[in-house]
Order: sequence, then C-alpha cells, then structure tokens
Amino acid sequence: MNLLIVGDVFSKLGRASLERNLKKIKEERKVNFIIVNAENISHGKGMNEKHYKWLLSLGVNVITLGNHAYQNQNIFDFIDDVNNVVRPYNYPEGSRGRGYVTVNYNGIVITIFQVIGNVFMEEGNSSPFLKTEELLKQVKSDIYICDFHGEATSEKIAFGHYFDGRIQVVYGTHTHVPTNDARILPNGTAYITDVGMTGALDGVIGVKKETIIGRYIDENKHRFEPENQGRTQFNGIIVEINEKTLKATNIDKINVIE
Repeated sequence: MNLLIVGDVFSKLGRASLERNLKKIKEERKVNFIIVNAENISHGKGMNEKHYKWLLSLGVNVITLGNHAYQNQNIFDFIDDVNNVVRPYNYPEGSRGRGYVTVNYNGIVITIFQVIGNVFMEEGNSSPFLKTEELLKQVKSDIYICDFHGEATSEKIAFGHYFDGRIQVVYGTHTHVPTNDARILPNGTAYITDVGMTGALDGVIGVKKETIIGRYIDENKHRFEPENQGRTQFNGIIVEINEKTLKATNIDKINVIE
C-alpha cells in the first residue's frame, strides 16, 4: 500500500502545482491513498468549500488543516458535516470539526489524525503527547497516521521517537520548509520532521518576499499577500506500508520544481 502525503498547499500556485503533479505521481508511484494539508489553500489562509470539493475531484482521500483551520469563515458551513477533514485533535474541547477520521481501505482500518505543537505556537491547546495517548487508547485501528503541525523541530522529533512503533507514520507540517530526515525510526515508524509546502518557490514560505523582507527591515506589519507568480515547488512523501504486517517499510521524499 502506497500513501502519498502532500505538504501545505499554499494559495493559487499551490493549487496549480498540485493539479499538474498529483495524477502523474499517483500513476507512476501506484499510489493507493492521498492525504493533503490544505490549511493555506484558499488565498494562503484557510480552506473554503469550493477548494474542498476541488480537492475531492482530484482524488484526495483525507484533508488535514492546522493553526489556520478556521481562518476562512466559509469552513463553518461544512466542516461539521464532512468525514474527511481533520483539524488538530488537541484543540480545546468543543472546537468545530473532527480531530481524527477513521476509514476502511480494503478491510484495513486507518485512522488519520492531527496534533498541533505547543512550542512557539498559539496557547490554549492540550499537550500533543497526552492527547495522542488518549486517542491511541480510545480509537482502535490497524494503521495510525499523524500530521504534527508544529514550529519546533525538536518537539516533532521527540514526538516521533516517543510514539515510534505505535504510529505507522508521523510527518510534520507548518514550517513550509522540507527537511532532509525522512527515515524509518528504530521501532518502525516512518518519520519526517517537515514535508514542506506546495506552492511558490520564490516567495517566503508562500508569501511575497518583499512583504516579509519589509517586516524584518522596517518592522511594519505589512499585510500578507500570497506569491502568485514565478516558479513552484511540490513537496510530499510516499510511504509504503506492508498490508500483511501493517508496518511501514519505506519512505521517500518528493520534490518537484517547475
């Protein structure tokens, strides 16, 4: 079984890159299941219903979000009614949407969930470690896949090691910069600290570079505007899972520059 996981799709160029590459990669790598992080898909912040339906039309199975989960108010029109969109599981009790989804793939029960980091992130969320322990006890599944949406590399790496062998796939999102540490951990978890983003290559994590440079030079809070011109990057991973042993056997990075 081959899983394709695509990192933070950012705005117009991210959607264009996803559309150009998804079908080709799916066919060439014999992909069975697709997970996409789409918390920035609609103009760089949040996801609207139009783009949600568009992702489904491309064959995406599950969509994860992150700290911008509720940034586009349109999401409240559908997030409680769909069973394939995941916001952070360790959000406060009563938060809209689902913290995990469980699907049946050819008789294999797969749970996909997301946690958000506590380090350098917004306050008020539960511990991603403790909430994951809770989920593993309460939700029985053959395969667990976790999107760790966090800023600190150390927090993500610690999480990967702590749950090594108990979660088949742990992958990081949020920083938009791909890391070079994709590997199978000692007890069998397929791991990468950050998948990276899918979108503009020549901006600063998806935003116009002039805006971000200006923030560092004159400290003015310029409004973020997505970079919608220039080269693109497509970042993701392919994880192979043995359907008999239910263990991850390989993880490959994908990086397409156009």
